[in-house]
Amino acid sequence: MIDHAKQLNQAIKYSEEYRNYQEALAAVRDNEELYHTMNLFRRKNYELQNYDDGINRYGEIHALRLEFDDILRHPIVNRFLVAEQILSKKMADMYEEIAEGLELDYNYME
Repeated sequence: MIDHAKQLNQAIKYSEEYRNYQEALAAVRDNEELYHTMNLFRRKNYELQNYDDGINRYGEIHALRLEFDDILRHPIVNRFLVAEQILSKKMADMYEEIAEGLELDYNYME
């Protein structure tokens, strides 16, 4: 099973999605201030989207996007965020396929 995982890891590393992500990341990292500001947005956005208190945070997320509008419109940042989203979606799809049909006991978490 580990050999298959290693093969999958290599397939991901050589995929177009991962290469695009790495190239976009390198481009944004070349500008330290841009990279720092983008990461500030990413951190705040992540925190807002991952609160688990039952409150709809749409307004706060919208306000955050307005606050960082200039940085989000920057072509290098936009390229990275799109590449990150595409890679993350592919990874989520792969995780779902890996877990398909597996029955694991999570009753201890109740």
